[in-house]
Amino acid sequence: MQNKAEKITDHRARRRWPGAVPALLAVVLALPAGAAETADDDVDGFAWSRAMLDVIEAGDAERGAELAEKAKCSKCHGEAGIAEDDETPSIAGQVPAYQFKQLLDYKTQVRDSRDMYKKVRRLSLEDLADLAAHFATLAPEPPAGPAEPPLLVAQGDKDRLLLACQVCHGERGEGMGFQVPALAGQKIDHFVETMTAFRDGDRENDEYGRMRFIAAQLSEDEIAAIAAYYAAERTPEDAED
Repeated sequence: MQNKAEKITDHRARRRWPGAVPALLAVVLALPAGAAETADDDVDGFAWSRAMLDVIEAGDAERGAELAEKAKCSKCHGEAGIAEDDETPSIAGQVPAYQFKQLLDYKTQVRDSRDMYKKVRRLSLEDLADLAAHFATLAPEPPAGPAEPPLLVAQGDKDRLLLACQVCHGERGEGMGFQVPALAGQKIDHFVETMTAFRDGDRENDEYGRMRFIAAQLSEDEIAAIAAYYAAERTPEDAED
């Protein structure tokens, strides 16, 4: 019989990534028992565990909306989680577990951002889960790229050991599983900056270094083409530059 965390894993994985349920469940269940027993606010960093999944699943979107208003998240990320400039990430519709992990990474300073650290340093794990749940309920911007995806998105490149972007991020860039973010509708300059940071080793909070490995194989033109496919339409101010 499945316990609560196992049911959460099974339900979300089947909905977002049907073929990967056994693998994802095995990862969660293989964690050391000590890692699964607690998920308190004294954590040094993020680790997948049954307890952490419980925290994320219990996120209260309504309370998250109140926290977002209090923290003035809209100042940077827009009233509906859609940024008003192309260098700031839109967070509407993002996968809750991924969003939660990023917030916790800022809180524990695994990700370096003075502004984000100041926003989240006093927030509890429950607060972070509530914020993630709130932004997950918001509709993302539609992507404005070409109808046909670039080869790297649709097919990857076996010579460079690169899986197609769609394999992990979904056929429509909607994100999959627990730790793979949605890409569709992201701000284009932020997308390019993120991939460049992974490529150059300036961002290191990708588990197992997967995105750093992928980005290191890509040229600037390839990054730009992937970003253009997934990204939302440029904001009017930036389009004029």
